[in-house]
Amino acid sequence: MKLRTAIIALTACGLSFPTLADVNLELPKSAELVLVNGVDAEGNNALTLKDGKNQIAFRIEENYRENGDYNLFKSDIVIMTFDGQDANYVLTLPKITSSLEGEKFNRNPSLKLKNKSDSSVDFEQGKLMKNGVQFGRDLEKEMAVYNQSSQPAAYAMATGAIAVTLPATINPADYPALQNKNGDKTTVAGQMLDYWYSQADEATRANFKARIAK
Repeated sequence: MKLRTAIIALTACGLSFPTLADVNLELPKSAELVLVNGVDAEGNNALTLKDGKNQIAFRIEENYRENGDYNLFKSDIVIMTFDGQDANYVLTLPKITSSLEGEKFNRNPSLKLKNKSDSSVDFEQGKLMKNGVQFGRDLEKEMAVYNQSSQPAAYAMATGAIAVTLPATINPADYPALQNKNGDKTTVAGQMLDYWYSQADEATRANFKARIAK
């Protein structure tokens, strides 16, 4: 029996309605969101999030002038995971004024998260990297893969659901965050399927089994 694709409910959406949320996060103008709790996002407006653990992914996008020319710096995608508890938070990013500062940020992103009392707040950070062609990336799927890794900013979310098609085999080299020691593609794919099957409800599991049986 060959498993070509499997559609499994991925628990990735942690956004809440404003009336139920009590974590507010202010972003600097240079931050451009790409994901909020595993779901596509954009802009840099203040976020209202659920109380508890949250994860955002963003780029720095900033214009600077160097040697008489204007340049646009777009950083790698940075991930920040933090535990917010009924408070307002502010994310601060460094000012990028040269190509060297941009390269420095990509090598070692410098982030600061503080509450309204100007006290530092703990968080985990990482980067959402994919080798090869960058055009047309499926960032929701990439984040779902990242969140199954052992990276510090990984966060297996448990509310909401989105449908994602997983290939029977994947190339671990395309996902630096998810590689086992011997680079066994089948093992990594199996771990992914086992994990998301365990997270699915009974109806989704039944649908999954029916697809395999075909």
